[in-house]
Amino acid sequence: MPLIVVFHFTDQGKLPKLSEDERKSIRAKFLEVLKDYPDVTFYGTWVDENGMGICLWEAPSPETVKEIVAKVLGSPPVDPVIAVKKVF
Repeated sequence: MPLIVVFHFTDQGKLPKLSEDERKSIRAKFLEVLKDYPDVTFYGTWVDENGMGICLWEAPSPETVKEIVAKVLGSPPVDPVIAVKKVF
């Protein structure tokens, strides 16, 4: 299964600063939606202080991840969502 990377680097795609309660709420929504996708693993989101970062998934395709994100957040990611392979 490929690793899927969701980028957050444009002004539209950067992640806002969230409170602990907001992060917990979003994570709970993802976990609920993921129950319908047993072949998908969400490893987490990493961001810098400016909201730029990545989300890392293991999923059949970038389209699957876009679908999940849209169900949780109401729209698909605005920045690239790509499948990557380990080269070394």
